[in-house]
Amino acid sequence: MLQIESISKQYSTKVLLTDASAHLRPNSRVGLVGPNGAGKTTLFRMVLGEESPDKGSIRKRPRLRIGYLPQELETITGKTALDAAHRDEYPEHEAKRILMGLGFTEADFDRPVEKLSGGYRMRVALAHLLLSNPDVLMLDEPTNHLDKPTQRWFEQFLIQSGMTLLIISHDTAFLDRVVTHIWELRHHKIEEYRGNYSLFTRLKEERDAQLQASATRQSKEIARVQKFVDRFRYQANKASQVQSRLKQLDKVKRIEIQRDPKRVKFRFPLPSTSGRQVLDLVGASKRYGEKVVYQTLDFSVERGQRVALVGENGAGKSTLLKMLSGVLAPDTGTRTVGHGVTLHYFAQHQAETLNPEHSVLESLEEVTKHAEMNFLRGIAGAFLFSGQDQKKPIKALSGGERNRVALARMLVEPANTLLLDEPTNHLDPASVDVLTDALAEFPGTIIFISHDPTFLARIATRVVEIEEGKARNFIGDYEYYLWKKAQEFESIKETSEELAGGSTPTSSGPTRAMVQQVQPKGKGGERRDLTKTQARLEKQISRSETEIAEAETKIKARESELSDPKLYAEFDRWNLLHQEQDGWKRDLERLTARWESLSAELESVKQQLVSMG
Repeated sequence: MLQIESISKQYSTKVLLTDASAHLRPNSRVGLVGPNGAGKTTLFRMVLGEESPDKGSIRKRPRLRIGYLPQELETITGKTALDAAHRDEYPEHEAKRILMGLGFTEADFDRPVEKLSGGYRMRVALAHLLLSNPDVLMLDEPTNHLDKPTQRWFEQFLIQSGMTLLIISHDTAFLDRVVTHIWELRHHKIEEYRGNYSLFTRLKEERDAQLQASATRQSKEIARVQKFVDRFRYQANKASQVQSRLKQLDKVKRIEIQRDPKRVKFRFPLPSTSGRQVLDLVGASKRYGEKVVYQTLDFSVERGQRVALVGENGAGKSTLLKMLSGVLAPDTGTRTVGHGVTLHYFAQHQAETLNPEHSVLESLEEVTKHAEMNFLRGIAGAFLFSGQDQKKPIKALSGGERNRVALARMLVEPANTLLLDEPTNHLDPASVDVLTDALAEFPGTIIFISHDPTFLARIATRVVEIEEGKARNFIGDYEYYLWKKAQEFESIKETSEELAGGSTPTSSGPTRAMVQQVQPKGKGGERRDLTKTQARLEKQISRSETEIAEAETKIKARESELSDPKLYAEFDRWNLLHQEQDGWKRDLERLTARWESLSAELESVKQQLVSMG
């Protein structure tokens, strides 16, 4: 499809690529990875012809049609979702068909694009790309603003489409499920790997270990030869041998171990302690035109809580965060800030609010009037902006680098309450890990929105689900939230089966109507309900035990198969079998965790029945 041939690219003193080559094959799905600022978006721009390499060339197949979904979507104003999809270039009925497939309803067709959430604006842009039916689809951080249902649909679409894909993404789980190859920008080269992201990391570690071992062996051999030369250099009877050894050293091609760039390393400053009640919304309402987001919302946060706001795109998560931060006033109701509370608000598009003409240091200076320049230089250095990089204008930075500046601004003056809207967007995996570590150690209060399951699992101590203008509390971490949702799903599914006379529902999951049919029982039927719950739990535990036994049998059989020496010669087959086994092991862990939860719940139900006599 396209051939990247020995290209080089640099801006001023910053070298991005040196003699880099790669080959994009038809029907492959390639993940382009590398640290922020390595040149991923620049490579995209060169493929699109928006920039040219300093040396080398990019050859494309004749009449190759490329579709591009950028990281920052173009701002479309004055157009409806339908108009923005077809843009008078493609049939309207085809645009409607694709938008319906992307989750839009007919009522959404006439909604102005600027009123849509980030996830839905991305779908409009994607609909336009799909109408153009490109040979190669290039996606820059496509999952940044997608909720889980949309992302699952998106992943399945990409896999089933058969299109050739080139994707920049820091979402490693997404890359694991979608890509067939990885291109890594490393040390100004493009290193190609076959397989998904997990296989790439393993092969990279093995390759690095082999290179290190070779370099160590070579270093020892050079030292041995040099020792001989130094010892006998001035002895006439050894002159020929010394000369031979010197020529040997001259011919050696030294193995150079290049170090990866430093990682961001920081901690949030220790803030002053706030009062127990941090933020409180009472009777808050908010609407945009005719769309009612909240009618009478009550919401409060206490000191030390780390609250994750979850829900579908457009549910109102960002609106709630803006009302809590004071950026957006509720139409009615009151907002109360607790005693001693200091706030930092990180918006979903925070990096876009930075002054593009200001340098990194000037951007940090904007936040405070009192900090010394050496202090600001230290913070910039902690986020990997050193030397001349601190004087770079914001407009010259990559998306990830801009996000690092926006995060750095939060460290200039400490606050005890952080409100974060998608803080990990545009950050490479190493930077996400460091941010997660810093937030896990932060002693204050955090309210945040994220679609990253690992980030959610490590940070949240309370989950609030936003749906239809309501905020539903789950007092526990993200794993607890997922477990409770799975429980509810099973309960609703079984209740709907009973209401249908034991027949299996044709839908893939419970509908809202099913949920409404599950009414709470009166106290008089408590024993009957507990007995029924006990029977249901025993049935589910028995089913779980069967599934666990089947999984263990499969894993044991696969271990025996993988131990066959003949299989070692077929690496691709061995790798596929090994990956499948890893998936089974993860399934076994989930099944075991579910069995433990069900067993604990059953024990609780039995104790309640005993206490009732």
